[in-house]
Amino acid sequence: MPLYEYRCDDCQEVTSVLFRSWSDEKQPECEHCQSANMQRLVSKFSFRPAWGDSLNWAPSGETSRDVDESSPASIDAHMGRIKKEMGGQVTPEFNRERREMRDS
Repeated sequence: MPLYEYRCDDCQEVTSVLFRSWSDEKQPECEHCQSANMQRLVSKFSFRPAWGDSLNWAPSGETSRDVDESSPASIDAHMGRIKKEMGGQVTPEFNRERREMRDS
């Protein structure tokens, strides 16, 4: 039973859709705004780092202490590292927060 994620082109919300069989696949509707204007995403679980790399995924104490929470530039740089660790696949809200932080 395949499980896919879709992003609505109208409201930008992400919806997960479970199909009962491979032949059951059809164009889903957004569960938030009922639009059929959906784009299938590459699921995050399909990107798996090598075993050695996965041990370093969580930020160490040193990495967390390097972030100056009172500095928008420092937080933006930290968010950039997080985005890179996620393979560049982030939500529109993540990008919007980074833009707002840079503009403040």
